[in-house]
Amino acid sequence: MTKRIAYVELKTSQQTSPVPEHLIAPGYAVDLVQTEIRVTPVDAADLLLSDVAYGEAAMRAARNGYDGVLIGGVPDYGLAAVRATTDIPVVGSGEASLLVAAALGEKFSIVTIWPETMDFVYDRLLRDNPIGRQCISVRYVSTHAEQSTLAEDDNFLTQMKAGREHMIERILAEIELAVKDGAKSVILGCNCMSPVAEILAARSSVPIVDPTTAGYRQLETMIALGLRPARDPRVSLSERADLFAEMVQAADLSLGAEQEDCPVCVLHDDGTASCDLPASVPAEV
Repeated sequence: MTKRIAYVELKTSQQTSPVPEHLIAPGYAVDLVQTEIRVTPVDAADLLLSDVAYGEAAMRAARNGYDGVLIGGVPDYGLAAVRATTDIPVVGSGEASLLVAAALGEKFSIVTIWPETMDFVYDRLLRDNPIGRQCISVRYVSTHAEQSTLAEDDNFLTQMKAGREHMIERILAEIELAVKDGAKSVILGCNCMSPVAEILAARSSVPIVDPTTAGYRQLETMIALGLRPARDPRVSLSERADLFAEMVQAADLSLGAEQEDCPVCVLHDDGTASCDLPASVPAEV
């Protein structure tokens, strides 16, 4: 029987999971399960809303019979809450990446495409995981000013996903600065960086940890081993999943047309969004 894995990601028009086919072992299938609302964690309030949105989507996936859930965001939105509501394995891309990096060497760094104004999401990830103490630096590739270009078809994110040489060089420069900090390996700080992970790994002086690969491989292994989350037998499984669904439905009605488009996606002239590169952006590898 095929084991079904849900990859939870922000709501967009994308229809397929970003997990590469070559990663998926025989007997497993991966489906994309999206949040009901779109929100970018630009501050602490939106980070909490992201936790609720991702958490509800993961709880929904568990309720719909998936054998495991992967949170497709390095900040591991809603991870602890989801684990409190289900007995199936739930893996966070961020937590899995920390474990892999720690196994590669005592010290590691995170290099993210996002600007330093997003530092609070990484601060939380490192604070919530004991292994986070081994992270010696977080380095940011883009600037806050560049975020204003995200509504354009040709911006720093689409250029990165297309493998544009100048963006690859910018990321590699931060990776090598992390090496100077003392990092023995580097975690890519966003699942949106996965498309260029192999390019970066081939040109980096230290191992590169791709969060999509790290998270998926850990989840698949846990399912294959028949492992379930450990929990205190004195505490019953939470029954709040339905409440999370109601909260998200209310947020969806409240936000309405004000919901921002996914900043990782390409915004088209008709107002729709997708994670496909526009034809006008050639790949330069």
